[in-house]
Amino acid sequence: MKFEKKTKDDHQVEIITEINPEKYSHFKAAAARKISLESKIPGFRPGKAPYDIIKSIYGEELIEERAIELLINDIYPQILKDAEIKPYGPGKLDDVISKDPLKLKFSVPLEPTIEIGDYKSIRHKYKKPTVNKDEIESVIQKLQLNYASAEEVERPSENGDLITVQINAFLTKPDENQNPHILKDTPHQVIIGDTAEEEQFPYKGFSNLLVNLSSGDKKEFSYKYPKDSSFENLRSKEVKFEVLVENVKKLIKPDLDDSFASTLGFDSYQSLKESVIKQLEDSKTEDYDNQYFNEVFEKLGKKAKIHFPPQMLEDEIEEMIKNFENNLARQNLDLETYLKINNLEREVFVEKEIKPAAIKKLQESLIIEEISRQEKIELDQSELRQEFTRNMMQMQAAPNYKKLQKEFTIKRLSNLLAMQTANRLMNKRTLDRIKAIANEEIKTDSELSAKDEEISDKNMMDTGK
Repeated sequence: MKFEKKTKDDHQVEIITEINPEKYSHFKAAAARKISLESKIPGFRPGKAPYDIIKSIYGEELIEERAIELLINDIYPQILKDAEIKPYGPGKLDDVISKDPLKLKFSVPLEPTIEIGDYKSIRHKYKKPTVNKDEIESVIQKLQLNYASAEEVERPSENGDLITVQINAFLTKPDENQNPHILKDTPHQVIIGDTAEEEQFPYKGFSNLLVNLSSGDKKEFSYKYPKDSSFENLRSKEVKFEVLVENVKKLIKPDLDDSFASTLGFDSYQSLKESVIKQLEDSKTEDYDNQYFNEVFEKLGKKAKIHFPPQMLEDEIEEMIKNFENNLARQNLDLETYLKINNLEREVFVEKEIKPAAIKKLQESLIIEEISRQEKIELDQSELRQEFTRNMMQMQAAPNYKKLQKEFTIKRLSNLLAMQTANRLMNKRTLDRIKAIANEEIKTDSELSAKDEEISDKNMMDTGK
């Protein structure tokens, strides 16, 4: 079997192969028999109709089409072997160049390749984030506020009061054909002086303008939104606000003591505080680590030469879309609705949002895999068993476990979980090693070699003495 092999720019191989005429004839005969078996041809038992009869009824084009399908299934593995190709996945028939002689053109995706470069020279200082007193107090105060009671008062509002207002808001200079009325009799509750970011509606500092107002009072004021406002349609625009106070309430907060902690399920106020500190540390560390490794992988990516076929990227894009849809489902949304809400076309969304993230994820996973191989990272089996057991218990306690049992056998579920657990642990160990190298926690080969030479020279000098 003759073939020509050419490597393409997109990390695929193009193969043109010429088929022996006798072999092609053999498969045309086999295709005709298969058509005869699948059809009812008057006067003949299934599979017994002569070639010419089948040709006259169904046409030679159908026989050739079926013959090529059978032929490819037979010769494709041999083509890969002869061409010494390790494919990433199934190839595809691009073209039937000619039928006499039969010439076929295939595209075969190659396994990804990576030249990691001198990854051990990467330097990036790791500074573990700390939690300060203000952050701890802020979280505890929010918890305290959540359990506060509100008592209506007949006095002007003060800092810390819960005030209920009705807002009307108008654009002072609306664009042509733009409705100037942006808020109409909109009810809003705000704690005066609360600086929490999530409560900065309709803008930061709004609540401070409500001090010294009583139930029934009205107040008017204007505000010009900055160019970088999160409200895109209000950027650089001035808005006039009309506020009517409906009521003023004093917040009665619980004392921060053991009794308060017990309402939250803690033995003491100290244990509550320790839990808050740990959650803050975990959250800040996770955010910092994400940023840290993004920066490290950016440096590693500049040194590495990574190639993968388009099919691999397509598979990753599909996986990311599937995960995105699952996340939307938890919010009772689907992708079509999400795209409509955000005025997005699916193709544009995939190209601008999903594809870049898929490329980044692929590159990072290949870098991790290569560094793991070069560093000879192995898993501790006892740690793997413990992590698997913990994950299995979590999965069994999950609300969708019964649904999973219907879709998968217990054995398959266990195998999938074991694979996921092993991958996570391997990734974690590799990331820890990357951080240790970048943060200069371990010596590189060149540094160890220099140290060995220094020790050797010292020993020689000592011997000379």
